[in-house]
Amino acid sequence: MDPRPTVQEPQAELPVILPKAPLSAAVPSQRHTSPLAGKHVLVVGINYAPEPTGIAPYTTGMADHLAIGARSVTVLTGMPHYPNWQLDPQYRFRLRSREVARQTGDAFDGVAGLGQHDGLTIRRLRHYVPGRQTALRRAGYELTFLLNCLTTGIEQRPDVVVAVTPALGGAVAAAQMAQRTGAKLIVVVQDLMAKAASQSGIAGGGKVAQATAAVERYALRRADLVAVVSDSFRSQLHAYGVPDERIRLLPNWTHIHASGLSKPDARAALGWPQQQFTVVHTGNIGLKQDLGNLVEAARICARRDAGVRFVIVGDGSQREAIRAQAHGLENLDFIGPLDGVRYPQSLAAADLLVVNERPGVGDMSLPSKLTSYLTAGRAVLAAVGPEGATATELRRTNGAAHLVAPGDPAALAASVLALRAAPGQCLEMGLLGRKYAEANLGREAAAARLDALIEECTER
Repeated sequence: MDPRPTVQEPQAELPVILPKAPLSAAVPSQRHTSPLAGKHVLVVGINYAPEPTGIAPYTTGMADHLAIGARSVTVLTGMPHYPNWQLDPQYRFRLRSREVARQTGDAFDGVAGLGQHDGLTIRRLRHYVPGRQTALRRAGYELTFLLNCLTTGIEQRPDVVVAVTPALGGAVAAAQMAQRTGAKLIVVVQDLMAKAASQSGIAGGGKVAQATAAVERYALRRADLVAVVSDSFRSQLHAYGVPDERIRLLPNWTHIHASGLSKPDARAALGWPQQQFTVVHTGNIGLKQDLGNLVEAARICARRDAGVRFVIVGDGSQREAIRAQAHGLENLDFIGPLDGVRYPQSLAAADLLVVNERPGVGDMSLPSKLTSYLTAGRAVLAAVGPEGATATELRRTNGAAHLVAPGDPAALAASVLALRAAPGQCLEMGLLGRKYAEANLGREAAAARLDALIEECTER
């Protein structure tokens, strides 16, 4: 591979911003025992820090951990744009940029801390950012990232290429780069893109699902190993022709620490009312989340119980539409994305944490917020399909979550009011969630699984 950049790039190297509690903090002693010792790694994924939510914290933490043991890690990623689907003004006029993570020790302050490892280089590539989600616009988003990946020169020939989906364009580029260089290829599947096209409600998605499946099949069948964050993805991979012996489970880990504040103290820190029963939804406000269902549940609760307050924390392509639907509702508040300190406080301030999905969403993805919700130690109410990935994962918590049918605001409101009347049950659910998170979602376990995945792939 030509080590020279294919276009002129800025010479200044910028410090990269990483999220709180990266995966690398779990195993600081792996530098001398890593299966990547002396090897170069290329990570390809469109979402990366400083994006505060979604897939970015996991891709960032994974790259940070790989940098502990590898000779070098290069990340090909997009310009920050998620969850509001607007290009970060700092990157507005850049075609490409180069950032180097600088060693600063183990201290991290939310999304404002600096990376702690030498040898971690982030190459940001310009791509189209659709303000409104349609199948055609999404195709432009994928294609522009793919083309920029393929035309970007990499300084070090990689020994291992790790692709993260979405974006699908990044996985295709990673497959091409691995083939050209003879590198091992691992694809980490956070979302199934063909399923997303047909299930998420994007305009025209159903028509392009077949083409998306063909591209997704191409990338996944070329991987030496495919890692999935949920076992519910396996059946689709089998349908693509990926044999089970090449599929590994790599669950997401919790990338936040519980705030440590009591509910009253967390509400005081945020300036929230103390007496109301508070229902909180966090994360992306998009088509898949179908938060109009939550708005109508809040409307029902407003008529039945004045002591219930709903809070939607985050941003996304549907935020303004949802705000318009909620016009006049005094028991529903919208709050923008919070930093690494205030976000855990918002979870601690809740009586009930909500996951809401569009009817028909099944095994296409697993909400990244689940790890944070369970770590916070608060009861979870999930309006999701009974056979989907989210329901499957929450059943494993043995009682931390209550499931209700999606797209039914009356049922959602009834569950909210029933749990308000059962504070002891809410407390028990929260304790079960935290117990499950401590046993299954720790960074130590995730780091060990990632190391084992890398070792197996490099030895194949």
